[in-house]
Amino acid sequence: MSETVIITGHSYGLGAALAAAWLQCDACVLGIARSTNPALAATYPHTLQEIQCDLANPIAALALIHSTPFRRFCAEAERLWLFNNAGTVAPSAPLGTQDDEQIALAVNLNITAPFLLSNAVVAEARRPDNVNIVHIGSGAGRKAYPGWSIYGASKAALDRHAASAANEERGVRIVSLAPGTVDTAMQEGMRRDPHFPLREHFAKIHADGGLQNANDTALKILAYCLSEQFGREAIVDIRSIELPL
Repeated sequence: MSETVIITGHSYGLGAALAAAWLQCDACVLGIARSTNPALAATYPHTLQEIQCDLANPIAALALIHSTPFRRFCAEAERLWLFNNAGTVAPSAPLGTQDDEQIALAVNLNITAPFLLSNAVVAEARRPDNVNIVHIGSGAGRKAYPGWSIYGASKAALDRHAASAANEERGVRIVSLAPGTVDTAMQEGMRRDPHFPLREHFAKIHADGGLQNANDTALKILAYCLSEQFGREAIVDIRSIELPL
């Protein structure tokens, strides 16, 4: 069965690695981000489509899901995947010192956009039972960390969304997946943020070589998605999943 994949935040980091992994498997990929990915577009001109959209803007997100290109992409898919990968850790600061605008943007990008997209792909798909949704969650949604009241709450929302939707009868397979601590620009930004209470902790992880490679992580996520284990549990951590060699 051919794979049709939507990935948000495909322009860099884990999103770019996920897009590359699927494209290498001859999947048809739609990348949605504020900026394009020229390297991937040049390498896969026939199988990568891109839509520029600021998903932190709810009006833009609504326009996207109601647009003809998005609806057609979903409707024509034989088997459809959605990776809600785009997100932000800002504001990474204690309560009372958080930037108001960053709070609003985080809720829109980390919660509103994934919920809108998830609802849209199921509504537009030819067969809801051939829809697979992966929220890129976080251990921060399952364990409390100082400075991450907004980020942790948003990732916990994805966990609950997946767990609830997985119990519905439409046959959609949906998972909230924690990818682990991946070496991305987001991690670098956290290490430089003077307001983040865990700055030194993550700096030490980086210095000790404890960060995961984004490409390796994406390949493991891909292997998990294409395995019989996908969808058995709604809330998972890729680090704890054992896959056959």
